[in-house]
Amino acid sequence: MKVSCFFKGVCTLLFLLFLAPTAIWGEEAKSGQVFDLGEVVVKERSETITQVGTVDTVDAEQIELTNSRTVSEALNTLPGVTLSTGGSKAESSINIRGFGTRYVPIFYDGVPLYVPYDGYVDGSNLTTDNVSRIDVSKGVSSVLYGFNTMGGVINMVSRKPQEKLEGSYRVEVNEDSAYNGNVHLGSNQDKFYFTLGGGLTDSNGWHLSDRFDGNANENGGMRENSDLEEWNAAAKFGLTPADGHEYALGFQIIRKEKGIPTTTDTDDRARYRRFTDWDKETYYFIGNTGVNKDLSFKTRLYLDKYYNVLDAYDDATFTTQDNRSSFHSTYDDYSYGGSLVARTTYIPKNTLSASFHYKMDVHEEQGDYDEAWGKYEQVMYSFGIEDDIKITENLAFVIGAAYDIQDPKKAFNGTTDGELRDSDSAFSPQAGILYTVLEDMDIHFSVGQKTRWPTLKELYTDGLDDDVKPNPDLSEEKSTNWELGVKKPLPYYNQAGITLFYSDVEDMIEKVDITDATYDEQYQNIDEARFRGIEFQFSSKFLPDNDLTFHYTYLDAANKSPGATSENLDNIPEHKVYLSDRYQVNKWLSLFGSIEYNSDRYDTDANDNQVKTGEFWLVDFKIMTEIYKFLNFELGVKNLLDENYEVEIGYPQSGRTFFAGINGTL
Repeated sequence: MKVSCFFKGVCTLLFLLFLAPTAIWGEEAKSGQVFDLGEVVVKERSETITQVGTVDTVDAEQIELTNSRTVSEALNTLPGVTLSTGGSKAESSINIRGFGTRYVPIFYDGVPLYVPYDGYVDGSNLTTDNVSRIDVSKGVSSVLYGFNTMGGVINMVSRKPQEKLEGSYRVEVNEDSAYNGNVHLGSNQDKFYFTLGGGLTDSNGWHLSDRFDGNANENGGMRENSDLEEWNAAAKFGLTPADGHEYALGFQIIRKEKGIPTTTDTDDRARYRRFTDWDKETYYFIGNTGVNKDLSFKTRLYLDKYYNVLDAYDDATFTTQDNRSSFHSTYDDYSYGGSLVARTTYIPKNTLSASFHYKMDVHEEQGDYDEAWGKYEQVMYSFGIEDDIKITENLAFVIGAAYDIQDPKKAFNGTTDGELRDSDSAFSPQAGILYTVLEDMDIHFSVGQKTRWPTLKELYTDGLDDDVKPNPDLSEEKSTNWELGVKKPLPYYNQAGITLFYSDVEDMIEKVDITDATYDEQYQNIDEARFRGIEFQFSSKFLPDNDLTFHYTYLDAANKSPGATSENLDNIPEHKVYLSDRYQVNKWLSLFGSIEYNSDRYDTDANDNQVKTGEFWLVDFKIMTEIYKFLNFELGVKNLLDENYEVEIGYPQSGRTFFAGINGTL
């Protein structure tokens, strides 16, 4: 079986290599459309903190090229990134160098989006419709992002118009009659600018591979309860009254209703659930004030709201909720806060930055109809300082530190107030060096301690599970992250880089069995883990009209907890390979192909046994034509080999899917 899978992948890989891929087409991905105020640190300005650690970027051009409609899909094309999808909510988790989504928070224009209750946000629920680029900081990320950046940072940066009038549109439909599309309009009038956009998705569901064998939980064909309806909107208004001054107000709204496919594992209990409401709203103000050429202040204020209704039904008819396992659960969460970053270059060869972050998290929940509402609150603070020191043209250092505070304020379960602990604090230092040799070969090294605070869920409740004992004395998780890398341009329009990384994690929070008259489980700081590996990247434009990208990731993830019966960690493949090819046939026709390989990974089944899910190859291909600037057409297929695969036990993924689309710009 493995030989067949590998042979199939190698044959496809050779096909793509001989194909030689597509060039850039259309105007939507102009780098100038990036909203600079939405960035926290800027790679293009050669800020040393972005050079001593790894910062990978997916821009709008790559998002369109790969037809990535969600943040999860877009980031899956990067080295060190893998996805897992499953669980009782069929959520997509973004895993970066072994760290899951709770350890790598997602931001929108520098505003944290993670849910107050469990510190999580499903990347497949976040659209790329209003995004100009996504920056991923790994390992030692800047302290200017604030708290909870233990495994890195993901920052979605929105668009900023550059022309007097500009716009774009896109419409796509697939063989399952699912369609999605978006439209954008913007204008920059020197002293002010605005942008407005939105998108729609309407899908009755997606189909499984023809190789999937049906069973009592899933009969194959169209995946049961996989439908989705969504709309989103975003807008921004900005003022640029003088050089060094820019101020913007913006918002993003997402509304959706979607089904949650049940497990196909017949050893597990089928669950019939739907998000009848999944709503997210983000409002923010960002301002940059240049006092003079050596001193500036960036201010960010925000309100982020999250509301969802999760309905569990008795059976596959989704009509009754009479069983004990059925419920109507409502979360009504919001966060508000802000940050201030001061930056100065008064000291020669130094760029000194200091930051302050404040965030108030509020979680309100109702477990079922007519039940009392619970309410949980906390405040978090972060004080950071970072110094970028340019010793010479070839040598630079960056040193920084953060002092973070978590202060729980309320733990009301609907009946009584729970015990609150005193505020807790953590100190996180870091440092890095960048050295350039042979004129253009960059060598970097960095090390830093990062932390993650326990969530309200881990401290006080487990939502629908009343068998979990609160643990208000939980402390922060800690990781020491190391990185060493080399990057160099090569002759004939080639570039290569290799990075070694190592993370030593302590006091990881895990749910454990306990002996108690009332409770069966509790979250405790008991686990330890180690992540180490290699990322290799290569890009080439050696062949005329070609643009090739290749990367390979090796990740050794081990459970080092005392008394652990196995070192294997769930949902982390050891090997991942990604290759994409773009080829411009002529000025109006271009081709794109990509191949992705994931080695097998462990997952825990319904009987609490760790089993392997199996390796898989994914191949995508499409043809694009540029008829006019305002009319482009594409035809393609995802999962060309119709691979029947799953990344979590009981949650098979989409089979071969053909699609067609049109797009254009003003």
